[in-house]
Amino acid sequence: MLRRLLVTSLAFTMALTPAARADSPQPEPAALSKLQQMVDNLGYTTQLASDKQSFAIQWNGDYDYRVHFDLSQDGSLGYAYVDIDTYKSDDLAKLNLVKLLEASDVGDFYFSMENGADGETLYANAIIPLNSLTPQNLRGTLQGMNDKLSASAQTWDTSQWKK
Repeated sequence: MLRRLLVTSLAFTMALTPAARADSPQPEPAALSKLQQMVDNLGYTTQLASDKQSFAIQWNGDYDYRVHFDLSQDGSLGYAYVDIDTYKSDDLAKLNLVKLLEASDVGDFYFSMENGADGETLYANAIIPLNSLTPQNLRGTLQGMNDKLSASAQTWDTSQWKK
């Protein structure tokens, strides 16, 4: 009887263990932690997401942005992106996609769009190779992203569109 109770208890404990592991959050990836530390050292205040898989900063420039950072699946690339705006169909019809393509680079900076229930959301994205990243490279990437957003504002900022 005692043996049966012990086996049943052990089986019950083993059955619950995977569920407990599935609910526990994943640790912050080392590459993300290193990128976050570098961004902190540049003088920005970072906010780690609750799932510990991304972080964000507030960028104050010509426009105020919330820049989000996350990693590629293999951890070799960082991505910085800004949720610029969500366009309804009327504004989307006026959005000059060719100008957005002209403002995009094939390499480190590009615009992308995502269809959602509220409309089309426009993102500005920068790719950050992590292999040989230095604080100077990172600062240049962030400043370049801000410069490209400012230079292309007449394309995506509805307040600057001619009525």
